[in-house]
Amino acid sequence: MNIVEQFALVALAAWLIQLGLAYRQARVFYRRISSLRKLGRCATGLAGGRYRGRVYVALVVHPLTRLVIKAEKLSGLTVFATLKPVTQLEGHTLDELLDPQTTIEGVPPRVLESARSAAEAIQKSLDKATIAQVTATA
Repeated sequence: MNIVEQFALVALAAWLIQLGLAYRQARVFYRRISSLRKLGRCATGLAGGRYRGRVYVALVVHPLTRLVIKAEKLSGLTVFATLKPVTQLEGHTLDELLDPQTTIEGVPPRVLESARSAAEAIQKSLDKATIAQVTATA
């Protein structure tokens, strides 16, 4: 076996390991999201990009009070990154997060941008539910 074949074999093995670890991370992430969905309206927002790094924020909002019950972020450059609580977002209203002028002490701008993205998804979901409820009673 020559050096090129050995290099190709090592590269293939590394790629397969990375693929397996990414799959494991996705399963852990979606399992956690499933448990968060049981608490209230849940959505995941994204901020950042390929080169700056991505930040995902999962928000859970109570549908009646529109308060953030739980907020968790996933950020990092490796497949070992996991969801971590962002307690500074908890207790804020959906409207506060949707306001582009809102800043929250201790929350980095990309985390807030990602939370705003999740808040927009939750707002759309709540609007659809309201429209469906009005249509059903009419």
